[in-house]
Amino acid sequence: MGNNVVIPADTLTEDGAQIIDAIRSGCVDAFVIEDREGHAVYTLQNADLPYSTLVQRMQQGAAMLDANGEVIYCNPSLAALFGTSVESLIGARLKDLVHPDDVPVLQQLLEGRQVQTSEGEVRLRKADNSALAARLSLTALSRDRSVAGVLITDLTTEKENVELVSRIQRLQDEERRNMARELHDSVGQLLAAITMSLASARTEASKSNNSVAAMLDDSSVMVAQVSKEIRTISHLLHPPLLDVAGLCSAIRWYVDGFSERSHIKVDLDLAADLGRLTTDAEIAIFRVVQECLTNVYRHSGSGWCSLKLERQPDMLLLEIRDSGCGMPRPSNGVRPTGVGLRGMEERLRQLGGSLTIDSDADGTTIVAMLPVSEAECEGAA
Repeated sequence: MGNNVVIPADTLTEDGAQIIDAIRSGCVDAFVIEDREGHAVYTLQNADLPYSTLVQRMQQGAAMLDANGEVIYCNPSLAALFGTSVESLIGARLKDLVHPDDVPVLQQLLEGRQVQTSEGEVRLRKADNSALAARLSLTALSRDRSVAGVLITDLTTEKENVELVSRIQRLQDEERRNMARELHDSVGQLLAAITMSLASARTEASKSNNSVAAMLDDSSVMVAQVSKEIRTISHLLHPPLLDVAGLCSAIRWYVDGFSERSHIKVDLDLAADLGRLTTDAEIAIFRVVQECLTNVYRHSGSGWCSLKLERQPDMLLLEIRDSGCGMPRPSNGVRPTGVGLRGMEERLRQLGGSLTIDSDADGTTIVAMLPVSEAECEGAA
């Protein structure tokens, strides 16, 4: 493994010249800084065995594995993750620390690091035999790939956060549905009653007072407008067609209203064999349609857009394209997006889907993909 030098931190100054001479002469290929907090291993460029810098105080679990997959180094964070000591992990085989059902996944990761960094999720077996969801990232460290570095991330909090967001979104969807029903059933009925009362009052007023009749006519017109707005808001909160007739019918209804209000032409291409999906899937796609068309109206400046929804063997694909001014350019490789698009991206991700954006000065194309099963797509659209 080459020659290493252990350097106590308090001797760095007085022994500095000798250390540099040793490095320059090629007597060592790595050195370890030892202080009260622990050790940090530093590699020299072109060394026979390149070490990763393993900082004892890092939050993430880290280890080095030999050719047999045995732990030859681990940091305290990894030991804490397993609920044991560093000493008990040294010499342990990584596959013995993984849930038996996930050993094949680990084997693929170990083989993958022979050509590149490999990442995957497995369940770890803690010292108390409880399971821990974790993400592993393995990279070959030595030239002959006999030594690997592994970073282990606890996914417990991440998965809990995803589940929390999912529950919140379901509650929001249910609240939207309840609000829509309340607006339609309660407020809508009250407005209908007011309309009838105004009609009766107008009939009586027209017999003796034309000015009062005219005011009642104006009031009737305004109530009719309010009723229409309430109905539109109710349907936008949760279109009843989504529950009754399915996704395609709800999208057609929404696009018709959107084109009428915005004067933006929408070329619609909906799959004839889509069928019914799960409630979560239909709501997710419908919300993406809402958000994207709203952005076309507010930001793109385009007078036209196209919406295509098609069914692939195991995937639902939604593509919305416009010919507007495009979105802001990416900064440091990341394109700035609004809260709405980020929310849609997260909603799709929770269902195993994805959202991609391709935008330039000639327009923007947004593609949403959502995995679906045959059972979800049975029946007519």
